[in-house]
Amino acid sequence: MVSHPGGSPDPRRIRRLKSPGAVEVEVNAEGVPSRLRLRGAWHDVCLIRRPWRIDQHWWRAEPVSRIYYRVAPEDGPPLTLYRDLVTKTWARQEY
Repeated sequence: MVSHPGGSPDPRRIRRLKSPGAVEVEVNAEGVPSRLRLRGAWHDVCLIRRPWRIDQHWWRAEPVSRIYYRVAPEDGPPLTLYRDLVTKTWARQEY
């Protein structure tokens, strides 16, 4: 018997990532996001969590090397950005 059939899902489960989307980002002197463009308007970043880095497939023709940031715009919900260190582009990556 299921004790709570309408309960919330387990937050530890693995979730599939959505396809990343390009985003315009302005950085400060340290290279950390300070502003980003969402829906045609610039928004200041008011909160940034400690960044993390992913390096995968370094032996292949197209390696993956990214620095991820969890940021919160002043007037919006938190989101995840990454800087692709190979192509030097920014993207938004969500679950």
